[in-house]
Amino acid sequence: MTVKDSMKKRVISVVDTDDLVVAAKQFVKYHVGMLPVINAERKLVGVLQLRDLLNLGLPDFTRLMEDFDFVGTFGAANFIQPSKEDLGKKVSEVMEEAVHVKDSCGLTRAFALLHQHNLTDLPIVDEDDCLVGVASRVDIGTALLKTWESVFGD
Repeated sequence: MTVKDSMKKRVISVVDTDDLVVAAKQFVKYHVGMLPVINAERKLVGVLQLRDLLNLGLPDFTRLMEDFDFVGTFGAANFIQPSKEDLGKKVSEVMEEAVHVKDSCGLTRAFALLHQHNLTDLPIVDEDDCLVGVASRVDIGTALLKTWESVFGD
């Protein structure tokens, strides 16, 4: 079984030339944690994580500290928003390199990549590197479980 058999084919993505406001609207509208970034030819060029946008609105001290258990409330920091300049940036300025696989990739390799890179979603491309789907950790994990014939019997 390949990852193509378990991926979602309806993919919400953004174009590398979109600004971050467009991306923010996609995150909110579709309630996703990752957006594949494509170019004009639909080739995968990166990914934009929800955390990449949220980091624009976090107070600077959150990048310096590792433990927040002692903080009872963030007070006025709850109302900090990114600047219009930050939100005007192009997706290509903020996106990360995409960890991805071809649609012919086996499930075990795909799951191993999710585990290795601590990801929840994996963009899937075809032979031309065009985005064709996204497979989540759950999509791939449950597809792997289906291959365990001895667990399910006949």
